[in-house]
Amino acid sequence: MTRYVLIGAGAIGAPVAAQLHESGADVVLVARGAHARAIREHGLTYARPDGDRQVRLPVVESAAELELRTGDVLVVATKTQATEDVLQEWAWRPVTGATTAAETLPLISLQNGLENERAALRRFARVSGASVWMPSSYLRPGEVVAPGQPQVGTFWLGRYPGGLDPDADQWADDLRRADFVVRLVEDLPRWKAGKLLANLGNAADALFPDDDRAGALNHALRAEARRVLAAAGLDPADSRDDPEVDLSAFGLAPALLDRYGGSSTRQSLSRASGDTEADFLNGEIVLLGRLHGVPTPLNARIQAAVASVARDGVPPGGVGNDLLDALLSDAAQQGAPTG
Repeated sequence: MTRYVLIGAGAIGAPVAAQLHESGADVVLVARGAHARAIREHGLTYARPDGDRQVRLPVVESAAELELRTGDVLVVATKTQATEDVLQEWAWRPVTGATTAAETLPLISLQNGLENERAALRRFARVSGASVWMPSSYLRPGEVVAPGQPQVGTFWLGRYPGGLDPDADQWADDLRRADFVVRLVEDLPRWKAGKLLANLGNAADALFPDDDRAGALNHALRAEARRVLAAAGLDPADSRDDPEVDLSAFGLAPALLDRYGGSSTRQSLSRASGDTEADFLNGEIVLLGRLHGVPTPLNARIQAAVASVARDGVPPGGVGNDLLDALLSDAAQQGAPTG
């Protein structure tokens, strides 16, 4: 029987594990510290539009605590900045009846950015990934909220760098039974690039959560990014125009909006974690721009701004309006579209 090992128990990993578990799938959740202890002792407090519930899940804190076996699927749901540590920890673990995880087991990345699948492929022979639309938040140790409705979220799932894994249909069926929408795609990098464009707005959402002008900045950041992606030979897919998935049918439960923490970057600043995904979102555009000779001043500046406030423990919205004024002024001087 397939067993899903969810590595990362935050806003994505914990809800996916809970949904799979409640649908009858075999699941193990990999969590850390106080979060792991709370889930072990009390179960996962899981908030959904139909109410809160306690979900009792098997939990381990490290690869050393779990005997891997053939049929396991490693599902990585950490932030991108943790990927290298995850790969080092899990890749060369022995698998009962086989050799090692990297040689034997499939790995699925449910992460933002373009770096994760490429990094995994350095070790793992079977790498898949997904462009993930799933509004959710880690609230406190042992508690997460997933306010999306009618389904929990949507995955555009495919093999990296292209095609489909032989077991993709089974994974899709299991996720659909767990109340996710799943679209199998054979051109995964296009869908990841499209999601990256959407995620570029995470920085402005974190820095300027209450300023309506952030939308104009996001428009300029994405225009800059599209030039970079074109130079890199990437044609981003737009999930909003997918004829097979109607995202307009999805929404957030109003009763849970006060518990939903916004973008992953805003959630990181709220927790004063000291780091964010910005280096792998806006920073990915900066990297590709430098590789392909395309200037990226707006994405570079907002990447640096997010890093600075994360380092200094500044909460969302704590930088004031001067930075947004300056960024919009830069965009205007460069002729970047802002609407």
